[in-house]
Amino acid sequence: MYNKITQIRGRAAYFINLHWYKIGLACLVLYAFLNRNFSFKISIQAPTEIPVENTFKPASSKKETLTDNGLATTQASNQFDFWPRWSDEKKTPLIQQLQHIERTQIRAFIRRFSAIAQTEQIKFGIPASIILAHALLKSSAGSSIYVKEGANYFSLPCSDDWNGGTQDGLNGCIRRYDNAWQSFRDHSLYLTTGDNAGLRKIDATDYKSWAKAVAQLNEDENEFAKQLLIVMQEFGLH
Repeated sequence: MYNKITQIRGRAAYFINLHWYKIGLACLVLYAFLNRNFSFKISIQAPTEIPVENTFKPASSKKETLTDNGLATTQASNQFDFWPRWSDEKKTPLIQQLQHIERTQIRAFIRRFSAIAQTEQIKFGIPASIILAHALLKSSAGSSIYVKEGANYFSLPCSDDWNGGTQDGLNGCIRRYDNAWQSFRDHSLYLTTGDNAGLRKIDATDYKSWAKAVAQLNEDENEFAKQLLIVMQEFGLH
């Protein structure tokens, strides 16, 4: 009897030793099957609806509006400290937009168009500082959609005698140009011919009078004149 038991144990050990990997694989398969079945039973007991985290964020209370230079601005926005202070109620969207442009971009804009502005001053008597400040404000240093779509750096509107290209502006038709030079030259003509021909009598060195004259073409002329002078002072244009 003892010999038979010994023989059975020996054969079992031999079988296990010979087929151990098959036995191990079978055990793994059996374990996986039992574990899957257990998970399946648990899932049946779970609720059918899974709660989802609410990731919806309400829209900001800040309101965006399109300004005269074709840029969106927010009513509640942080102001940079490098600008001279005056009452917030008197700030207009144009100056606010320029405040949010990187100084490096503004400096690059000035370097790019300073030679053109000086040429226009020699030919038409408009101070180069006024031309650059006007372009900076109206185009937000070249970021305006009117610049990107029609190279209009001054947001000049269409007129009855305008025969060039056009684009849609906030307050109606806006002129369209093929390049920046055309925009600057037309700006000079706009300020010194037709109804504005009298502006040529202003001395080219009298930038303050020019600021007032250019501001008369805007709705809030007093504030726009201040903005022109502030930009000129801030970036040393005069």
